[in-house]
Amino acid sequence: EFGLCRDAMTQVVVGFSLPKLGSGLGGVAKKPEDLACMIGNDSQGDEKWAGESVACGKWNGAVAGRLNANGIRCKTVFYREWRRAMWERALYDAVWNVVGAVRDEQTDHADVAMFFELEASDMMWELANGLRGGLAVTLIYGFEDRLFSIAETRGKDEQCELIDEMFDYMLNVFPGQCRMLWEYCNYAKDERGLLQSVNVPSVPSHLGELPSPMRQGNLRADGNI
Repeated sequence: EFGLCRDAMTQVVVGFSLPKLGSGLGGVAKKPEDLACMIGNDSQGDEKWAGESVACGKWNGAVAGRLNANGIRCKTVFYREWRRAMWERALYDAVWNVVGAVRDEQTDHADVAMFFELEASDMMWELANGLRGGLAVTLIYGFEDRLFSIAETRGKDEQCELIDEMFDYMLNVFPGQCRMLWEYCNYAKDERGLLQSVNVPSVPSHLGELPSPMRQGNLRADGNI
């Protein structure tokens, strides 16, 4: 869609942290940390992982070798499977930040998985169906379980945020109508003062209030943990 090379182009879905300069001792950057998490075993007894780095293209083996040598899991695949992994990661970045950023108080990714799972799930499936119909991309089976596992395992203290400069790269990339996504983005702009410098696509319906009970400390508004 964006004119990128395909099978021969070496591309990586990053599944490790990118520490800022000065974050370590002596003013140097910390060592990147692997963000992959094991989520169990499949029917064959093999380990199942979520959030691991994925590389494709001519030099995918070289990329994976360097990452593995530094304690970072990296799977090598062909372009079509890499494309699915890339959209899966894009789905996570969009849904978790949108669903969490519209709350009255600061919300991290783990909170979204715990308290707002129905909203996140509905939005994920809407966007996944749009990918299948618009780009002929079908996400790999079990993507919902993997994304929730990433949020529950790695999402604590990772605050949900909507950054204007990232709108066209993180949100405005999905094909189809994306009705629920745009409802939430319009709510974020109108009711939360976010995304003020971008043009959010309009939708026929207006989200006057959030559909799920709001969180109150460690409890939802209806008293359920």
